[in-house]
Parts: sequence; structure tokens; C-alpha cells
Amino acid sequence: MNVVIVGAGIAGLSSALALTKWLPDKPHITIIEIRPRPSTIGGAVGLTPNALRCLHHLGALPQIRVRDLGIEIDKIELFTIYTGARLGDINFTGDNGVGVGEPAFKGLRILRADLVQSLTEAVKALDNVGLEYGCKPAQIVETGSQVTVVLDDGRTLSADLVLGCDGIHSFVRTSLVDPERKPLYTGIVAVFGFADLQEGATVPWKDTGLCQSQRGSLMTTYYEPTRKKQFVAAITEKKDVESREGWLARGAEQERIKQDVKTRFGGSAIGFLEPLLAATDHWTLYPVYKLAPRGNWCLKRTVLLGDAAHAMPPQGESTAYALEDAILFARAMESKFDSGPDEVFRTYQKVRRANIDKAYEEAAFGWGTQKDCGWFTFLLRSWLTRAYLWWTASARERRYSEDVATMVLD
Repeated sequence: MNVVIVGAGIAGLSSALALTKWLPDKPHITIIEIRPRPSTIGGAVGLTPNALRCLHHLGALPQIRVRDLGIEIDKIELFTIYTGARLGDINFTGDNGVGVGEPAFKGLRILRADLVQSLTEAVKALDNVGLEYGCKPAQIVETGSQVTVVLDDGRTLSADLVLGCDGIHSFVRTSLVDPERKPLYTGIVAVFGFADLQEGATVPWKDTGLCQSQRGSLMTTYYEPTRKKQFVAAITEKKDVESREGWLARGAEQERIKQDVKTRFGGSAIGFLEPLLAATDHWTLYPVYKLAPRGNWCLKRTVLLGDAAHAMPPQGESTAYALEDAILFARAMESKFDSGPDEVFRTYQKVRRANIDKAYEEAAFGWGTQKDCGWFTFLLRSWLTRAYLWWTASARERRYSEDVATMVLD
């Protein structure tokens, strides 16, 4: 069986690992990536326990552990920036303090580039997978028995199956699977940078702090094992953007971004933040897009996975959803391979769509709280945040305990 995967990000790489693991006869897989080298876009991503469980099953977690990448996260603590009052936390330790689920994991904060590199190394160790960078698809054509991918250099790739893992601006989706489903700008941007901790600095949270204000949210977190650096990310409202992609700000734009963040979050009752923001550099601005919910995920021999299928406002689990997509699709292939692609796609969507629809609704609700608001609305948000964190604690633990490698498909 020949498979072409478009996109060498988290969804594409993990799909290659999953198909190789679960299919009884290893498929020949070609991954094509438009960028000339592995992507370094993005800051430090949060991996929930269920995401780490996926990496464990895919064989990529040892690569992360042996290289001592990232830092274990016990919890994310939420505060109001004006008084420093604690609103609650998102806990990854479980009742016994060692993690959630079986096998038990806590959270992990890791540079996205390091995660992609670890997955890339795991893929390169496979003898049935080829990885080609600098390959731009120009056309994808389905026939009854195969799919042809035409590259912009004139070459063609023939496959029994094509996986569109090429993100929210997916060529596979917009040219073939669901052309009318365009990315929608949310009116929100993420800006992030990095800072060295000052000697003797007292960090007011154990691992990660998320501070809410009337003008967005500010997260600061450890992300590497020395615990001498901080990743700083702000989620703020911005009516329009210059580009659909994230970019590292340069020159005067660096200072403009820093000043905007300091204006929004300066003067905080949390004294740690002021010097931290002053020390933060290498600001990157990333406009946040989403897709309309639902939509088409597949045709006869082409399927969308990850953000290409269901990009939603970030809710702390975007990476987990991509990893889970890969494993669930591979398991659907294993289970229904002899019945043909239609039955594979039906099985995959049956087990996946309801969870994604629910996640989208929750993300859309939470994302609305990131827009600028008045004082009364902010007080109401703060109260609702406390109530929400308390009310949903058990549901979060159940979610973090999920194992898509063993769950029942039918």
C-alpha cells in the first residue's frame, strides 16, 4: 500500500508512525513538506497527559526523555492580574500525585521545534517512510482506485491513500476535500517571547501561571530543565493582521509588541511580571485562525487530520488532538482495511467527530473571554472561571486519562 502524507508537522509525522505501528503490512509512506527544513515555528507547547500517552504509544517519548527536553508540569495556576488572587488550577498530578491515567503521566512543556524534531527522528528511523522537504503540491486528483499528487516541479506521486496533515491553511482541504471551508480570523493574536530569569527572582507559581486581565491573558512558564528561563505568551485582541502566518518581529516591531504587552499587563499586583516583561525578547506574533465546525473530512481516498480538518481556537490540547487523530485513524485502518476506504473513513469519523465537536464548543466559549472587556464583565469572567475550573475538574481528569490506543472503536 502506498500512502502520501502532505505535511511534516505533528499530525503528519505522528500519522506515519501510527500507520507503521498498527497496519499488519507496513505501508510505503512518502511525507512531503512545503518548507525546506523541519519547522521551527511556534513557542513552547503544553502536552497534556493524554498527549504524552500518545507519544508513548508512537515510540517518540523516549527520544524526548533521553534528550531531557522540556519540563514536567504539575499544574497550570490561574490568577487575576489586578489583585493577584488565585482563581484555581488545571491539575495534571492526579489523586496520588504521580500523574493521570494508565500509564500515568503529568503534563510537559516543550518547545514545539523540539517536539517536531523528536517525531522527525522517530520517523527517519523507519525503513518504510520517505521524508521530502521543499515539495509543494500543485494539484491532487482522485480516481476510483488511486490518488495522484502533482508537485509544482512537475513530478507526480501516486498513492492508494492521501492524508492531508498540512494545517489550517491546508492545500489538501482547499483544493479537493472541502474547498468552501476557509480559515476564519478570530480577531485574536498570540504573541510570545523568551526571557532569562533574573538572579534571585521569586516565581509566584510552581510551573506555569496564567494571569487574566481586561485586555487578554498572559502566561509565563518554565519550559526547560534548568528552570532558569521563562516562556512568555500573551493572548490579546487585534482587529486585523498583516499575514496569515506567524512571524518573528524585527527591529521597531519588536519594541511595539513589547510595549503593547507591557501596557496591557503592566502595573500588576503580581510584582514578578513587570521585570519579566522588560526582560522578554524575541517576540513572535501569531494570528489565530479557526475553521467553521464540522465540514467534510474525507473523500474516497483522501482524508484530513489535525488542524487541516478541525482547527479550533487553542484550548491547551491542540497537540493532543493531532496525535489522537493519527492513532485513531491508524486503528480504523487496521480494523476495517479489508472493507475498503469508505468503511475506514466511516469508522474513524464515528469515533472522532463527537469528541471534536464537543471540544470545538468548549474552545469557542473559552476563546470569547480573551477579548477586551469592561471592569464588570471582567469580574464576572473571574467568578465564572473559578466556578468552571471547580465544576469541570473531574471531566478534565477523565479526559486526561483517555487512551486512544486502547479505546473501543465500534
